[in-house]
Amino acid sequence: AVDEAHCISQWGYDFRPSYLRIAELRELIPSTPVLALTASATPLVAQDILCHLQMREGRLLRSSFARPNLSFAVRQTDDKQEQLLRIVHNVPGVGIVYVRTREQTEKLAGWLTQQGLTAEWYHGGMGSIERSQRQERWVKGAVRIMVATNAFGMGIDKADVRFVVHYDMCDSLDAYYQEAGRAGRDGQRAYAVLLRGSDDDSRARRRFETEFPPLEKIRECYDALHNYLGIGIGDGRYGSFSFNLPEFAARARMFPGTAYNALKILQQNGYLTLTDETDHPPRIMFCVGRDDLYKVRIEREELDHIIRTLLRLYAGVFNERFVPIDEQEIARASGYTPERVRELLKKLWQLHIIRYIPGNRSPLLILNEERVPSKDLFISPESYRIRKQMTTERLEAMFRYADEETTCRSAFIQQYFGEETPQACGICDICLARKRAEKSRAATSNPPRLPGSREAIQERILAALSEQARTVKELVARFQSEPEGILHEIDHLLEAGKISAGEYGKMKINR
Repeated sequence: AVDEAHCISQWGYDFRPSYLRIAELRELIPSTPVLALTASATPLVAQDILCHLQMREGRLLRSSFARPNLSFAVRQTDDKQEQLLRIVHNVPGVGIVYVRTREQTEKLAGWLTQQGLTAEWYHGGMGSIERSQRQERWVKGAVRIMVATNAFGMGIDKADVRFVVHYDMCDSLDAYYQEAGRAGRDGQRAYAVLLRGSDDDSRARRRFETEFPPLEKIRECYDALHNYLGIGIGDGRYGSFSFNLPEFAARARMFPGTAYNALKILQQNGYLTLTDETDHPPRIMFCVGRDDLYKVRIEREELDHIIRTLLRLYAGVFNERFVPIDEQEIARASGYTPERVRELLKKLWQLHIIRYIPGNRSPLLILNEERVPSKDLFISPESYRIRKQMTTERLEAMFRYADEETTCRSAFIQQYFGEETPQACGICDICLARKRAEKSRAATSNPPRLPGSREAIQERILAALSEQARTVKELVARFQSEPEGILHEIDHLLEAGKISAGEYGKMKINR
């Protein structure tokens, strides 16, 4: 089973070259059935998946992209905090707020906490233990709102998410639909809201421009990377390095966004792999052979004890390769504290008995090929052009979705993913606005019949206002009739100039 199969397609929004190698498994186990699964594939991406997985007789099963219980909405606003607060106060239950940057997660979660809400942040730069603890608190309901980058959500099994708010514009409708779809998996009503500011489109376009640096800039980045890593032409294949992107960008005199996207294109063309930030366990490798080890005179008893502990716990340390170790496990087996274990490992390293790489958290950069002269670097111009074109189309589709004022949001999404007969949901902001407009027109042309004459109703409204100013809601509550009919008579009194709206929207009699 291949999950998140859209990553296989070069035309998918989250293409990962390593996924292309999955088809090799079919040659190793040819009789094994293969199933590919994704929640967000356009017809073109679906066909590409079938091709790359060598499904010559593959059957494509598609369920509808409609989510009948999920109410989609777009809020045009430059006061996103106020809109977000309105949503979380009006929609009970837990939710996710997606933002673009790690810094935003911390700031917005802190602000929500100041408003008296339980909120935490989550992003890929946090340690794995802290991430899993925060996720667990949110899943159990101890935390109501998770403010996160798109690093949060994959594989989370929580059916009762009541709202997903996108604080920033996504780069594609594919990504938006997948993230918004984490709401309402229990089939109950849930809400997916996109907050759109007046400058969001221009920001998204600027991001797009950095996503496709010129080919010469990519070659420049390729050379700068190998110089940064100290790798000459003909060397480097299969080398792996902890990688600090901001430091590299500063040394290469590039904007970090430009450097990242140049590396991404090099990755798509098979030259390297850049992982997300992950926890890398400490690793060791013995520099001396097993027989030679016993000839080494180690004067300190602690060092001898730690060597015997390592040999007892880990096989393969003499195979000229690094072996991951668990310093907590070594501490338990040796009786030392983890801090003392690390000190002793460093001492063995200084004595050239072992090579020791302490644990760290960073992206890992793996070179898939040896370094070549940059003039020989091949970036397929056609692939580059088509990928840029498709990224543009996905971004423009996102803008059209946010601009839409007449087509049902759900139907728009269904159409985008290739459904031929999209169905209106009846619960998105556009469908609800249409229903309100139809009711209003019906009320104007056919005002509801009320008990008593219209004059009598209007007199009762005026009598209520003569006592004190009241809101429309308070006036309607004083009648046993249909609210639409009362509203109709209030409109008549406003048009006739007999009443007017005063402070805080309260109606009053014009004297």
